[in-house]
Amino acid sequence: MQHPIGEHALLADSRTAALIAPDGDIAWLCWPRIDSTPLLFSILDDERGGRLSVRPAHGGARVVSRRYHARSLVLETIWESNATRLIVEDALDLGKHPLLVRRVRSVGGDADVAVAFRSPAWNGGTAALSLEGNVLEVGGVSRVNVRAPGAWREVSDGARCDFHLQGGEAATVALGGADADPRAASVDKTISAWRDMLPLHSPVDLNLGGSRTGESVVRDLLDVSAAVLLGLRNVQGGIVAAPTTSLPQWPASSRTWDYRYCWLRDASLAGIAMLRLGLVEAAGALGGFIGSVVTEHGAVPLVRVDGTAPPQETVMPDLMGYRGARPVRIGNAAAAQAQLDVPGEVIELATALAGKAALPDDLAAAVPVLAGWLARHWREPDHGIWEIRGAPRRYTHSLLTAMSGLAGAAALTDLGLVSGDTRPWQETAAAMRRELGSTAAAMQLRLDGGGADASLTQAALLGGSGAVGARVSATLDLIIERLDRGDLVDRYEGQPDAIRDPCAPFVFPTFWLSAALTATGRDGSPWFDAALGARGPLGLFGEVADPLDRTPLGNYPQVQSHAAFVLAATGGPRHPHDEGTAATPGA
Repeated sequence: MQHPIGEHALLADSRTAALIAPDGDIAWLCWPRIDSTPLLFSILDDERGGRLSVRPAHGGARVVSRRYHARSLVLETIWESNATRLIVEDALDLGKHPLLVRRVRSVGGDADVAVAFRSPAWNGGTAALSLEGNVLEVGGVSRVNVRAPGAWREVSDGARCDFHLQGGEAATVALGGADADPRAASVDKTISAWRDMLPLHSPVDLNLGGSRTGESVVRDLLDVSAAVLLGLRNVQGGIVAAPTTSLPQWPASSRTWDYRYCWLRDASLAGIAMLRLGLVEAAGALGGFIGSVVTEHGAVPLVRVDGTAPPQETVMPDLMGYRGARPVRIGNAAAAQAQLDVPGEVIELATALAGKAALPDDLAAAVPVLAGWLARHWREPDHGIWEIRGAPRRYTHSLLTAMSGLAGAAALTDLGLVSGDTRPWQETAAAMRRELGSTAAAMQLRLDGGGADASLTQAALLGGSGAVGARVSATLDLIIERLDRGDLVDRYEGQPDAIRDPCAPFVFPTFWLSAALTATGRDGSPWFDAALGARGPLGLFGEVADPLDRTPLGNYPQVQSHAAFVLAATGGPRHPHDEGTAATPGA
């Protein structure tokens, strides 16, 4: 059974990630790395995707509670049957080798437990199983062992282990490679390690305006977002946009993309969010990685988490997709696009890190490279933040962000933190401002029109964008008038790409709209509360949300959505250069 996207829990350990369905099944797991071939993937094909479930052996038990242990991505699920409770705690161990641990405890009486493994069939080949006592060996591309408390036995679709727990007794099921020692794994140590990384209620000031959401709820959700950002930041440097592929932006649609790569734009905004949460070391490490990518590859939109080029986009025609959404894709064609806004966002992260005296050398060296690239290429069309497929165009958001990036590069040079000749950067920024024009009319998707664009909320939040108050106000009004769907917002007006399928409203630009309205002296709380309400029961945001019930859709959980929530909840300018650019309405 494929459950609603937002009902899944995330496990992550900075190497890989898993989604746990509410019935105890591992619905998604790539192994050993987050962008590796999927090992378990029932969320994309219920028949071929395999399974590893841990639950009470007898029918009639029901789940009465699912929660994360505070300040961690360790999941606790409580099953209840009569007076007995079976507590299952799921974690990706933070030790030396990847290891997925499922600890089971019986409380209030004895319990019979069933562990079931169904062989996955990726790309036409079913993984071979070998049973030897309490060890199940799984062959195929990702070779792993599953160790259980009792002996495995073969069943029609895989293998099963049944065991008995006395009241108060605990046992562990562990999935890992041949080099992992499940005896060294500890759920309690994993919880402690998470809490060492995430101090109690990150010391941040909130700016909730007229939000009806209580401060304690927001702070708890900030802890969840901090854990998501840390858990999805890979030990090899990058942070994925999301740990999944091909979860659709609209039910049963073909808007299915692979997000298991590091977008420099998303990573930069995630780094700024980390700084807001007090995670300076993690943000600096991410900035250093981005700087090294720019040095090696230039102003590319995305890379793998180790900094290498992503695979070419291909489709998996045999897979049925999530609830009929096809095709399932591996790789992302956006890697070959020109995206003019990316240097601006990277320089924004550099500016934010400099404000914390934490600008890494690799990122400082990348700033003049990016500024020089903008000075040479800014007149060229691109595919923009929305990665619109088809012919490149000249997008307004790209110009605004590039302009802000050049201002940031010049400011860093003036501070002596970056080396470079600022004169051509300043001349280019001035030319950009002239092209943008001095009218008070609302900005639109492209320089030649195209309708409302939710990413232009950034004009109120970016320094150096050249947008003045009256124009910012008109732009925000246009976005609300044409893109609002019950206080969530569509990304743009019309359908500028060739895909006929619709797309659900986006979560992160809804948070951006809230922050932009607040920054310009208006009430953004309805949009903040709507975006906040678009989370799943465990506090995780998708990329988009169903406009009717606000349940998560799209790849999940989405780093950009969590970063946007952090930035909206904490308020204030994102970086110090050129403050006052987004003036109050009518200025």
